[in-house]
Parts: sequence; structure tokens; C-alpha cells
Amino acid sequence: MEDFGIIIACCYQDYLFAKGCCASIRHFLGDVPIGLIVDGTFSLSSLEKEYGVRVLNHDTVTNEFLRKRSFGWGKTKMIAFWESPWKHFLVLDADTNVWGNVLKYKDFTQFDAIIDRPCYGHSDEFVSEFFFEVSEIEKHFPDFNWKAHQNDYFCTGTFFGTRDIFSLDEYSKILDFTEKNPGIFKYGEMGFLNFMLFRAADEGRIRLGQANMQLIVPDFEQEELKKRFPVKETGPVVQDDEAIVIHWCGPKPMLSTSKAYSDPMSFCRRQFIQRERGYTGANADFWLKVEDYLSLLNVYKNKAVRRLSKHSKKLISSK
Repeated sequence: MEDFGIIIACCYQDYLFAKGCCASIRHFLGDVPIGLIVDGTFSLSSLEKEYGVRVLNHDTVTNEFLRKRSFGWGKTKMIAFWESPWKHFLVLDADTNVWGNVLKYKDFTQFDAIIDRPCYGHSDEFVSEFFFEVSEIEKHFPDFNWKAHQNDYFCTGTFFGTRDIFSLDEYSKILDFTEKNPGIFKYGEMGFLNFMLFRAADEGRIRLGQANMQLIVPDFEQEELKKRFPVKETGPVVQDDEAIVIHWCGPKPMLSTSKAYSDPMSFCRRQFIQRERGYTGANADFWLKVEDYLSLLNVYKNKAVRRLSKHSKKLISSK
């Protein structure tokens, strides 16, 4: 039996989408094993029951260093590189859907990691905004030729990986660096994971492949997405044997949103709630809208807490 599974990184705030993500995996990929790396202590019993998912959290991650330093935004998914239940894996952000047979891109006979191939080039300014400050990388890591990979840096919402291709010592040094030098690496793990992957490939430590395997929703007009990813009453309609991961890394695919084309995610969320509770039609949509509301409420609550915390620190420092 192949030592492979799909791992979704999630927290309470995006758990509503993680359920839809799991449903998309079951719809398109059948009974492939699924695991969730969870930042938080909320119950995942419904996913465990319906889809047999395996859960990694603060209680089940075995390495003390990872438990203490690799949970939270921009770090949770990194745990897969050392504690994945499977030697080989596909990582997905919670706000993604599988569309078609994306497993056709996995080729671990030739590669240790397979990442998305961006559909457009990157300017120096783009790299500095979304991945890392190029002048600082040149200063702190002079042996790394970032220019050689300028158009290959990718959004880390999905990638294929292999357990233990990085040492914990290397990861520890990266985390130490980011704490001492905030702002050099951008957007959670996106900057430093790109750096780690391409540096390791340059040094001959890993075999790195690329494939057109991810669609970034904000990069496309909604009308184009509706035509490319139609969802009928019977379900998603895959055209031209397309296989891709749809990633809502901008406006989230809430059920009633007008800010993003959300039909694929909405279909999958409806599939899950039907399995979980037997709800269909208006009853299902009502409960999914409640989920949306609670998720937004949690977002605003967290923002308020952060603002109060910053304000309190300013007051304390001014005394």
C-alpha cells in the first residue's frame, strides 16, 4: 500500500472550509487518507467519523520543539515535514478545493517535493512584497541565488512533500532568524518555505519539481471562474480533464458572498453537512450561513483582541 496521504492545515476560524476541502477530496479522489494539522483544541469528531481523518494537534505532535514553536499562522503546516503520518503527502490550506485528479502531479520517483508553477513572472518588487525582502536576503544569505528562481516562487497553499527532507535544526535556525528579523520573510511560511525549498534544491539536498497545480482565485475574474469551474445540480463538471487546486487566498468562499466565486466550495460544504446531519436544501444553507456568521464573528473578535493588546502595551510603555 502506498505510503501517502493528504494533509490539511487548519484552525477554528477556517474549519468550516476544511470540511468543504475534505469533501472535495472524497468527491474527486475517493478514499485517499486524510489528516488535519490543527492549531486549537476544538472538536473534529464529525470529520473523524465521516471521512476517517487523522488529527495532529498540540496533544498528538510528539516532538517538543514542534509543539512549542510550530503552531500558529504561518507555521502549523510545517509540522508535516517531520510528523506527517505518511512518508509522502500533499498539503492543502483549509480554504482550498480539489478539482479533478490532482494526484496525477505526484511523482515521488523523480522528486522529493512538487510545487506549483506560477502562471506569471515576478518583478523584484513583487518578490519583496510577497516572499522576502531581496536586499536583506542578499545581505544575510549571500550564497543563495534568489534571482535564479525569481519566476518560480509560489503560493504555499498546496504542495507535495516528503517527510524529513529538512532537518529540525535547519527549521529551528529559520524560526530564530524570523523572530530576530521580523519582516524579511513574508506571509507566514510562504517566504521562508520558498527559501528553504530552493536553497535545498540548489545545494543538491532535495529533488524539486514544479507543475501547474494551483489556481489563485483573486487572480481571475468571477465570470471566467464560473465558466471554468461550473457546478450543476448534480455536482462539479470537470472540463478538458482539468486537475487543479482552487485556492481562495483572498476573499473567502462564504455561501452568500459576492466577493468571490464560491460555488465549488459551497457544493462541497453542502455535501459534508448532508453526510454529517442529513441536511439538504434550505435547511442545509441555513446552517452553513450560521457557520459563516460565527466564523466572521471570530475574525472580528480576534482583531479586537489584537488591537486591545497593542493599545495596552502602548499604555504600559508610556507610564
